[in-house]
Amino acid sequence: MVPVHRPRFLQTRETLKLRATWLGHACYYVEYPSGLRVLFDPVFTERCAPSTWFGPKRFTEMPCQIRDIPYIDAVCISHNHYDHLSHPTILEIQNKFPNCHFFAPLGNKKWFDACGVKNSTELDWWQSCDITVTSPVASVTAGKGASVSTGGSDIVGKIQCLPCQHTSARTPFDKAHTLWSSWGVTSAASSVWFGGDTGYRSVPKLPKSEDDYDTKKYPFPVCPAFKDIGKYAGPFDLGLIPIGAYDPRYIMSPQHANPFDSVNIFKDTNCKRAMAIHWGTWVLTTEDVLEPPKLLKEALRKKGLAEEGLFDICDIGESREF
Repeated sequence: MVPVHRPRFLQTRETLKLRATWLGHACYYVEYPSGLRVLFDPVFTERCAPSTWFGPKRFTEMPCQIRDIPYIDAVCISHNHYDHLSHPTILEIQNKFPNCHFFAPLGNKKWFDACGVKNSTELDWWQSCDITVTSPVASVTAGKGASVSTGGSDIVGKIQCLPCQHTSARTPFDKAHTLWSSWGVTSAASSVWFGGDTGYRSVPKLPKSEDDYDTKKYPFPVCPAFKDIGKYAGPFDLGLIPIGAYDPRYIMSPQHANPFDSVNIFKDTNCKRAMAIHWGTWVLTTEDVLEPPKLLKEALRKKGLAEEGLFDICDIGESREF
């Protein structure tokens, strides 16, 4: 089992270090030293499906509820799959934090509008906008439409939509109708890259005994976007990088990274440290639930990198400082 702890969130906006708390699957809550508070891909439901009666059910319990989180200034959504975009969760966040601003890739704003979400912005890859928080008000500056808050002490951040290798769909009939993305969020001197859900390269069906990273036998091309991210948007103090839902490899590799891909993504994106996401919460594919962190250590070792303190795993509900 993956251990689950009740998270301990900061009850004020004061912190000297970047602080990140894993809330299961791809969801991370990040507390910036500037005071900015960002939630990535929140899904606070038992099932990641359009119904409460069917679809993947949690393998591990939720560590907390939205009501337990003291501040949410921005929510970044990587794409519209049900394990990353939850209708009940979005409505609950808007209800408790009416000034929270939601960011999603191109084509998703109409979904937020239909849900009655007041503050949402959609961005294309490489587009960015600024968020300004004057407690308790948040405003967004995007392009020519400037909106500036007055009074209080401003907290400023930059939200940047960045590429990844994935797809999107909410129904059987809308595959790839909206964009998918990773995110870069910077505030003051702290920067985070959120990988969301991504593949790294496409691997055909091979015997299980074969190492698809044997470059002499299998020189498969890799997605160049990650090196571009590292070059043009990095470096990042922290990367939140997916490591799970990768088996069968020949089916999942175009969309989901395995830990060996994840370590390459970590290096390509120029992240100083990383935490693993997208594992241990829902059983979505055929690998053992506890296999991804074991393979991550092996992947780090093969790359000649430290197995601890560089690209780590943690318990659900656990916080780390950087």
